[in-house]
Amino acid sequence: MNKELIYRQNIQRSLHELYEHMTDNLLGWLPENADFNPDDITRAQAETIRAVEAIEAEWILDEDDRKENSLIQWTDEDD
Repeated sequence: MNKELIYRQNIQRSLHELYEHMTDNLLGWLPENADFNPDDITRAQAETIRAVEAIEAEWILDEDDRKENSLIQWTDEDD
């Protein structure tokens, strides 16, 4: 088997497992497709949000791509 193919498959598997962990474990408390007040969350919830943002920053280097593809979508009050 081609080494590049093996490498790509391992990266895809790792990324899938990482995002599964973030959605199921770290952000399991966050309602899907629902607004929430970031000023009304617990310290533990705020820590999980920061952890997810840090993980995404390691995997998605381009800031615009990261914002567009993040598990956490922030909106401005004015939108």
